[in-house]
Amino acid sequence: MERTILHCDCNGFYASVECVLRPELRDVPMAVGGNEEMRHGIILAKNEKAKKFNIQTAETIWQAKKKCPELVVVPPHRELYYQYSKRVMDIYKRYTDYVETFGLDEAWLDVTESRMLFGDGVKIANELRRLVREETGLTISVGVSFCKVFAKLGSDYKKPDATTVFSKENWREFIYPLSAKDLLLVGEKTYQALGKM
Repeated sequence: MERTILHCDCNGFYASVECVLRPELRDVPMAVGGNEEMRHGIILAKNEKAKKFNIQTAETIWQAKKKCPELVVVPPHRELYYQYSKRVMDIYKRYTDYVETFGLDEAWLDVTESRMLFGDGVKIANELRRLVREETGLTISVGVSFCKVFAKLGSDYKKPDATTVFSKENWREFIYPLSAKDLLLVGEKTYQALGKM
């Protein structure tokens, strides 16, 4: 039996939680980051409006402010992120017992045995996107595939709030044009080594 694996990724998780709690933040470029007065800290997450200024996760706040002087930076509220993460993971567990977390905001779900009850992987993915949005105010992107690596690529392929399918029939047309950097766990050194081959 061919496996059906989903990778679910909360979009801009920390920033999205802050925007749920303070809806006015949705209307401005915002990010979660360190202490501005102390002039230290990095961008931990950003909303879609901030992404338009090419603000990157892990860049320093002062660099981000150079790109977008009106950027609103809010401090992290980690306990709230844990609470929201649990709420999202509990939604996933309604569809399968096979949930493998990857940080607070990502998880793989093996829904192979769930298809008889809930439909195919795309139907389950779209249902999860709807439930997460309705019950938490957050959005997720979901990759649907026959293996974990391609499912993860799928959730990264189209954001926010999207479902992408990499099947045994279509994966080459989508994945072959991608950079090796897009593969799970391929960092800069591995990318350079692959480039020399």
